[in-house]
Amino acid sequence: MIRPELLSQILRWREVLVGVGALAVGLWLALTSFGGTRWVGVVVAIGGIAIMREGIMRLRRPSDGGGAGVVNVTERQITYLSGTGGGAVSLDILSGVAVERDGRGGATWHLMDTEGRQVAIPADAEGARAIFDALAAIPGLSEEEAVAALKAEGRGRQTIWSKGPKRLS
Repeated sequence: MIRPELLSQILRWREVLVGVGALAVGLWLALTSFGGTRWVGVVVAIGGIAIMREGIMRLRRPSDGGGAGVVNVTERQITYLSGTGGGAVSLDILSGVAVERDGRGGATWHLMDTEGRQVAIPADAEGARAIFDALAAIPGLSEEEAVAALKAEGRGRQTIWSKGPKRLS
């Protein structure tokens, strides 16, 4: 039997561990094989590095749960439900993303759309980590910048991304 605390840490680090395993197998194949197998090893090693990078990025994200409301992401729409309100915004008409810090360690996502609606979502709402995955589809939005804004000290509002004017090509 594995203690629950240890199991939760293993599950938290599982992506990084899978990436390390793939990297090790890939390097072993690349260094000990010949011909086409060597190139398969190189590809597996590169895949392991990519999995490790994504796992490390996920570890840096703030944990969710314990806050007010529930976030649901389905088919390019982020929906926030709570007892005091909520709302939904489609990624297709998203015009801006900002993070507001309250100075006490809490943060709130602000998602604005082109129709003037704004949804404020506490960063610790249940399922709020899914916002990162949904926003990954937005070109020009940096996950590193979003994580830094959520973990920043003090009060304030930081715009993470805003939709620029369309250019004619």
